[in-house]
Amino acid sequence: MKTPLSRLKLSLILTIAIYLPAIWVLALSSSPLLSSMGVVQLSLWGLLMSFGAAYAITLFICALRKSG
Repeated sequence: MKTPLSRLKLSLILTIAIYLPAIWVLALSSSPLLSSMGVVQLSLWGLLMSFGAAYAITLFICALRKSG
């Protein structure tokens, strides 16, 4: 996790694990967002949100490894 490319790869892998529950919560829980945004836009929004969360987790783990 020393290079930005390796952090990006790990974040992309982790994105899948966060994306599936995010879509389940956003789309399948009768959210009013589904009717206002549409399925495609909501799934893209969930993907972007999942990648941001995965990258933040990856950076946090990287910072923990450097400090300890």
